[in-house]
Amino acid sequence: MRDLSLSRRRFLTLSGGAALAAGAGGLLAGCGSSQPAAPRGPATATLPDYIPSQLVRPDLAASADGLMAGYYDYPRNLVDAFSGKPAEGAGDVSVLTNMFNPVPPALGGNRYWQELNNRLGANLDITMTPAADYLNKLSTIIAGGDLPDMMLISARLTRRADVLTRLCADLSDLVSGNAVKDFPFLANIPTDSWLPTAFGSGIYAIPIPRAVVGTIMFSRVDLIRQRGLNPDPANYQEFVELARGLTDARANRWAFGNPKRVIEFVSNMLGVPNLWQEEGGKFTSEYETDQRKQALARATELYQAGLFHPDSVGGKLNLRDLFGNGTIAITADGYAAWDILASTYNVEVGGMAAPGFDGGAGTNRAGTAIFALTAFKKASPDRLRQLLGICDWLSTPLGTSEYMFRRFGAEGQHYTWQDGVPVRTALGNTEVKLPLEYIAESPHVLGPGDRTRVDAQRAYQEKIVPRVVRNPAEGLYSDAAIDKAGELSKIIDNAELDIISGRKPLDHWDEAVAAWRRAGGDQMRADYEKARAERG
Repeated sequence: MRDLSLSRRRFLTLSGGAALAAGAGGLLAGCGSSQPAAPRGPATATLPDYIPSQLVRPDLAASADGLMAGYYDYPRNLVDAFSGKPAEGAGDVSVLTNMFNPVPPALGGNRYWQELNNRLGANLDITMTPAADYLNKLSTIIAGGDLPDMMLISARLTRRADVLTRLCADLSDLVSGNAVKDFPFLANIPTDSWLPTAFGSGIYAIPIPRAVVGTIMFSRVDLIRQRGLNPDPANYQEFVELARGLTDARANRWAFGNPKRVIEFVSNMLGVPNLWQEEGGKFTSEYETDQRKQALARATELYQAGLFHPDSVGGKLNLRDLFGNGTIAITADGYAAWDILASTYNVEVGGMAAPGFDGGAGTNRAGTAIFALTAFKKASPDRLRQLLGICDWLSTPLGTSEYMFRRFGAEGQHYTWQDGVPVRTALGNTEVKLPLEYIAESPHVLGPGDRTRVDAQRAYQEKIVPRVVRNPAEGLYSDAAIDKAGELSKIIDNAELDIISGRKPLDHWDEAVAAWRRAGGDQMRADYEKARAERG
């Protein structure tokens, strides 16, 4: 079986036709483009080199294999990352992106936005669309053919490969390999995040990075300690003992609240693949493995033993609130939730690494290393350099004056320092709301925050990052994986809940997997196997 741990060789090249869908239908039909499809031959794209920034020294350094940098405090001696304006003379730059915050004041009445444009040397004309409506907005813009200079490409965009390779700029000459050194803060983005930007022989976008750490199984360490239990089980049986010790139905306390996350955690104990397993160019879904069925069986036993909140199946639980108030003691969430859970509920949170089922080390699934991609309208190399310069400026790390302005605005006007922490003023809370982090972004970091918590987060990462298992289909493209995503997920989710609740026997899993294959799973497999073959 192919080794799915991170390797330099694995990331160096991607296939020419690997990600291309056949034909140019769908959204592209509305563009009226007469350009030929991108080449499908064995040409390769060289990903940008990973060149960690040395401009600011964090308390805990990042690593090429996925460790996040860590800070105990906000640096006060800020460094200027740029001596000039990165997009001087670029004029108007149109941007389409999504947003989760309320719309900020328009440019004419927003001093922060005006100063941002001044520092960049360009006039950012940002079209901000609520996240719930963004995919429809993006699809409409693409169908109309009048693309903005920069646009956020959603991971759920249908025929994403065609859109990027036919309509968007190829950035290869500017960022491939060592060329990315001209944009040092884009070069500071780890290689994992660049994988989905490569199609055919080109690099067609920049990533908005996320950490490879992915989902974490969080535990209420304070409750575990109070009950004299072991927060780091060494095998499955010790995990069961911990869950039993945390459950007291008469006191309205249970170990778990989300069956699917427990299935995944037990899967990590059993070494289940991360979505797909590849051997000799042939792909096997995790759902087709005996270990995945065994993980479902074990989770069913845990449910039948009364270790889950009674509304875990069919109910709509606010898992964070239940975790915070102690109703459940173990829950899975994204890595950023560690700080949210600890701060919101004033509780001690720990990250639980999956042990091997019978002892030793389990595995850890790599998370998706991007939020989305930012692509560019086709333009001259000089114009693209200006646009990449804007993104480079927006990717500057914590400890730079650019980062502080991007996050908090102008000191004394938009924020002040209180006990070593930047706190926005009323004006800052109004004006500093531009969704810049959805145009370009620096890699996420641990902290700044409580030293004990940052150290615990780093210790967890040092334990699990060497065990991270990546999805061998990462960087390959399948239309079925996007077009059929909802239907396929529903088949699996319904089967899991039916089995765990006792409505269906364990053997129903085989029927569900067969239905999953017919509904699009086999098409995904075929897409990925073809892509792998073309990669060579």
